[in-house]
Amino acid sequence: MDYLTVSLFLTRRCTSRCRHCGAWYTKSAEHDFTKDDLARFIADIAATPGIEAVGLSGGEVFVVRGLFDFAVDDLRRLGLPFTFVTNASWAKTEQIAWRCLARYVGTLGIGLSADSFHQQFIPIERVVNAARAAERLGIPYVVRATLVASERPEVVETMLLEAGIPDPGRIAYAPVMYIGQAREKMDPDEFPDENPDVGCLSLRTPFIFPDGAVYACCGEAANIEGAHPLLLGNLNETRLAELVAKYETDPALKAIYSAGPRAMWEKTGRTAESLRDELLLRSPCGTCRLLFEKAEEK
Repeated sequence: MDYLTVSLFLTRRCTSRCRHCGAWYTKSAEHDFTKDDLARFIADIAATPGIEAVGLSGGEVFVVRGLFDFAVDDLRRLGLPFTFVTNASWAKTEQIAWRCLARYVGTLGIGLSADSFHQQFIPIERVVNAARAAERLGIPYVVRATLVASERPEVVETMLLEAGIPDPGRIAYAPVMYIGQAREKMDPDEFPDENPDVGCLSLRTPFIFPDGAVYACCGEAANIEGAHPLLLGNLNETRLAELVAKYETDPALKAIYSAGPRAMWEKTGRTAESLRDELLLRSPCGTCRLLFEKAEEK
């Protein structure tokens, strides 16, 4: 199995409080990377064969701008291509966005968040400012919109077009999932049933947290307590090359990648025992939670 992109979860802090978020928001810097650990982990990534890019995410990376820029500079020094995700709350005007993004010319791409969840905190015009600035700078970008069951992609596209998005072909849509804070803050009828019977390519993205924990994907894995196959190990104890080798040797990981969580669930012969189970089974990430969580978590 190829493992192409490693992601660094820089912070849980954010300028938004989106109720669907898979990350548990905090105001504290306690869970941010230190620069020493960040440099050490980036060096480990650089020494791992097969890594083609590094993603920087959170939280909101511009909340920890110094740490974010430190990571970008270190990645550039080591010749590691990078991407990052942002909600564009900082892009008050297109010119401000241009001045900000000019520092990151050469990035493989930017993920911009724009949907009804983020709009409660960030005007859609700021996302458009960032997109237009990226277009001028030649920076690839994707506008990511998460939809509840009642929302249609064409409505979001119209909203972005009216706000001046330069290229509607760069909008990507995904259904909201019953994971993270959504499990506590959203109503059952808001979750669409989007759980295709296909392999999960998210397992090509090991996710590294500030405490050194490495998870096999960017989904619900970090919210599942205890030991489970999606927790590969810890960089404070084991080199990354050894941890990602588990993609090739762990039967559960190989099955998720090739067949997908839905197929794995169906092979167990189990059925949903509650509304919570039924909602989890509506998405790949929720299904993985059901497969690997301990009974005491339910």
